[in-house]
Amino acid sequence: MASRAQRIAAVAREIFGTLPNRNARSGAQILKKPLTAHYHERWYMEPIEPAARATSPQYTSELQERRTAKLQKLRQRGKGPPKKGSGKRSK
Repeated sequence: MASRAQRIAAVAREIFGTLPNRNARSGAQILKKPLTAHYHERWYMEPIEPAARATSPQYTSELQERRTAKLQKLRQRGKGPPKKGSGKRSK
């Protein structure tokens, strides 16, 4: 049978929503913090590119234009990627 102090402590934990003190890390401080995912979600805008590509097929982003220009320059110098099937292991 639990002593009176233990019963009072158990009732206090139920009322105040605290954990028993076991001298072990429980992560309760982290769990008490408010969630911040909603704020992060609002901070970073949703990218336009997927929606723009769906509405017009000729849409290209600045990044995509830079990549194609760089690839074109590399191919002119002969430094571009090999054609499919003509890699190291081809016979």
